Amino acid sequence: MINAIRADFYRLLHTKGFFITQIALILIIIVSVFTQALGSAGVMTEQLKHLQSGALDLKWDSYQTVIAMSTMAAYLIYFSLPLFVMILGYDLTKKTYKNQLAIGISRWYFFMSKYLIFLLISACQFIFYYGFTFLAAGIRYGFGTPPENFWGDLLRMMGIQFITFQAIFAVALLLLTPTFSNVSAVIGVIVTSMVLGIISAVLPKVEWLKYFDFQTNINIAWLKDMPEHYWLKAIISALAFTIILGCLAYQGIRKRDL
Repeated sequence: MINAIRADFYRLLHTKGFFITQIALILIIIVSVFTQALGSAGVMTEQLKHLQSGALDLKWDSYQTVIAMSTMAAYLIYFSLPLFVMILGYDLTKKTYKNQLAIGISRWYFFMSKYLIFLLISACQFIFYYGFTFLAAGIRYGFGTPPENFWGDLLRMMGIQFITFQAIFAVALLLLTPTFSNVSAVIGVIVTSMVLGIISAVLPKVEWLKYFDFQTNINIAWLKDMPEHYWLKAIISALAFTIILGCLAYQGIRKRDL
């Protein structure tokens, strides 16, 4: 598995699409940081509006900017779609997986190695996003002094965002494995994110729907004054969603005539 991971990392780092994606992400960060402009990928909820307006009222330094930019973290979903296609979609659509299966690699081994690579890359995306934001804001506004419990809150927030992020891409995985279509996977992520956000906004009294509004939960993950056990329930929902769809996706590969 280690050799397979190394090979995929090598291929990814020698793909123009990877660098184009990262450059685009850097430009978005620079524009947002230097203009103090906050956007939103998805539905603008009251919690998100409150968090963004509060961030804009404060004097920005590197720490406050990281908090402010956390409300735009759902953009990473769309910047990671090309990476998903390069990592998981490439072998399936180009049918190069046959070379690996021909030398005795099991379908489970193939599936898990690809998914593990995506987990590592998506974790690196979050680290890169906040790391570059911190440095850009430090250069623009000064590094400042961290608020109380900042680093602990940052780790908590990134953990919530990472887990929720995987739930969204479980949809892509579920659609990719039976269809071998990158287009289906990409459209599935975009549509699912939008639909879950809209349904949650239209039916605000249905509490459990909010746990599955993954895109919004990524954007508001810094909030601590949520209803009791909200984030615990949101994490459990995201994990269950990811595991169930991941198992179904593997069944699609296991039973398919490759």
